[in-house]
Amino acid sequence: ERGVGGRGCGVGGAATLGSTMAGQPSQDWCGMTVSFTLKAGGDPITGEVFTYDPATETLILIENKVGAHIASYRTLRVSAINLSSIQLSGTASPPEPLPPLTDSIMKRIREKEREAVDKERVRCSEQIGNGVSRDAQMLFLGLTKTMSCKWIAKDIVVDAARGDGGVRIAPPYTPDNVSGEHTELVTRVKKVLEGERAKLGA
Repeated sequence: ERGVGGRGCGVGGAATLGSTMAGQPSQDWCGMTVSFTLKAGGDPITGEVFTYDPATETLILIENKVGAHIASYRTLRVSAINLSSIQLSGTASPPEPLPPLTDSIMKRIREKEREAVDKERVRCSEQIGNGVSRDAQMLFLGLTKTMSCKWIAKDIVVDAARGDGGVRIAPPYTPDNVSGEHTELVTRVKKVLEGERAKLGA
């Protein structure tokens, strides 16, 4: 897989080879064209070396490359390759090293992280009732399967983003405790609530 740091290849100088026999795959092959057969037989495989992972002995090739952004990738275990058939050609092209992370970049990363944490905290506070019974929370979770719900204090509010404030279900969360300005939505919420209460045996 592609990582944030680009190809997992060495950063030494580029090397150029004519068609030549090669042995064990290496990170220095990145950017070169490799051709070989598999131990199981079949047609020769040819592609550009994207990367080689020595830890897992996995070679990744770029195939069907069109322009700079369209290509397919093939992953192969070295143990499946007939090493004596490997031929290399072309020029190795190790990636340029990534620029260092500056203080300004790290600041933006931390700000994004804090924003994500704050959003998740708000989401959780709206999805988990504070001081409500287990049955009330189960009713809430049942309602969220088909409707947008959130907790406001001990009330369940459905479609709170509506201009009319949505529909509110107050304790003890029976159809008689459902209120709202949108008649059709109120009727729907009551029906779904009755079904969820029946599931819980309430």
